[in-house]
Amino acid sequence: MTGQQGVMNVTSHMIWLILNTSGQGVWSELSKEVASKLSKSVFAIASFNGDEMRCSCSGIVIYWKPRLITLLTSASLVRSFHDESKIDEDLTIRVWNQHYQYVNGWLEQYDLCYNIALVSIPAPGFLCPASLHHQIQLESGSKVVAVGCLFNSRKLMATSGVMMDKVSRFDSEEFLISTCKISKAGIGGPLVDFDGNFIGMNFYDEENTPFIPRNIILECLGHFETKSSISWSCGREYSISSSSNAYGEI
Repeated sequence: MTGQQGVMNVTSHMIWLILNTSGQGVWSELSKEVASKLSKSVFAIASFNGDEMRCSCSGIVIYWKPRLITLLTSASLVRSFHDESKIDEDLTIRVWNQHYQYVNGWLEQYDLCYNIALVSIPAPGFLCPASLHHQIQLESGSKVVAVGCLFNSRKLMATSGVMMDKVSRFDSEEFLISTCKISKAGIGGPLVDFDGNFIGMNFYDEENTPFIPRNIILECLGHFETKSSISWSCGREYSISSSSNAYGEI
């Protein structure tokens, strides 16, 4: 997607306001249970070409096995700079895990049309995956929270907003919009309600925050499960190897 990729310079894009640790900001509006769950399921992810960081974004745990977790994130993480219809297979993926370590991850699946990707890493312990099947009723004006994680500082960030009654001006009319203001580091992070229920995955725009809703993500995941070694770019199949800013700080 145009404008969503590029090198992420955390300092220059720090439009997320980091409050002090006294519990101010969005985190104080969430229950301790919801805040704790988000802190254990939202990760920072970055792609590298050698030592050069190419893209930094966020991701949320959607699958957990005793030795493996899978994160939902943005395909901007691996999209080629030179041809947006392809991925850059020379990139290395690194993830900041909850044991305060950087670990190498690998690309499981991607869909370049909807700009989503699945990245897996060794499981650092039990993590509670986001429930994508929990149906909730939202309407224009409903309060929501966008969550993300900064790769270099490992800060978990959140900002609140409301749902808007219009679709995104991005490539797909199926993308919706919230008034949450995030930085590019929040791309791939979850949009949730104040009970922590998953609503969608965030992208970046200067005006408002577009997001891909839960039902579209579920359709993509269903496709991944039926065609485990195939990924898509706007209806075209590509074979890949499946082996491999009013923010508060928590």
